[in-house]
Amino acid sequence: MADSINDRKTLLISGASSGIGHAVCKRLASSETQVFTVDIECAPPDVEVANHYQADLSVPAEVEKLTRTIRNDIDISSISSLINVAGIPGTKPAEQVFQVNLLTVRFLSRQLAAHMRPGGTIVNVGSISGNNWGQRIDTYKELLALDDAGARVWWQNKMKAVEVDPYTFSKEAVIVWTMLQAGELRGTGLRCNVVSPGPVETPLLPTFRDQIGDERIDWVLHHSGRAAQPDEIAQAIEWLAIGESSWVNGHHLVVDGGYTSGLLSGWVDTENAPEPRVTFVD
Repeated sequence: MADSINDRKTLLISGASSGIGHAVCKRLASSETQVFTVDIECAPPDVEVANHYQADLSVPAEVEKLTRTIRNDIDISSISSLINVAGIPGTKPAEQVFQVNLLTVRFLSRQLAAHMRPGGTIVNVGSISGNNWGQRIDTYKELLALDDAGARVWWQNKMKAVEVDPYTFSKEAVIVWTMLQAGELRGTGLRCNVVSPGPVETPLLPTFRDQIGDERIDWVLHHSGRAAQPDEIAQAIEWLAIGESSWVNGHHLVVDGGYTSGLLSGWVDTENAPEPRVTFVD
């Protein structure tokens, strides 16, 4: 790949004010970087950032305004990494979940990738809830072939018919989108990868308990040993964003303490697993 990303360390991080996003900021702002942040809340605490943009990423008009503002403030070609951490749980309305967790990620990625230089990276945040994306690959290809307006209509018409809840659907879709964008960016020298955490000790963990149920979360934690700390997920994101990972592209990196490996290899006893609560919010 042409040029090293370490020569250009201007980073844009969404969902930066708490949880995993805050941990990413703390980790990356400690190196020789210029960090720009986006969140619905105020700027991330205890971190010095170049600029913070406050925006509600569930509102398409605000996302479009955000990209225009960023283009006015920053030479987008200087951005070495876009890190899409922002996401909302399945306890929120289904259309908001779909917008923030998938369409906003795709919109920001395409808007910035069109101007980023070779060597740049995009890192998205998925979830182990999205591990079964392969079971619905044709559905995601159909959806992701649409523009944003068409995708919203598709979701309104079909969200009750898909086989999973909106949060799981959005995270499966963002994993597939990452792989598709890796192909879309062929020849540009840009890379796109996705990190999927298991349960993490963040302010969102109680909402996941509401979404999935205490018994199911505790069962997952029993097999993984504990919930992750936000910085443990930030470590993986940092490696893909600015670390020595130059030939890693279109990769789905699961960071869950080994739980997924147990599902795949059989040492997790799924027969006695508590049924997850199904959450679908109109």
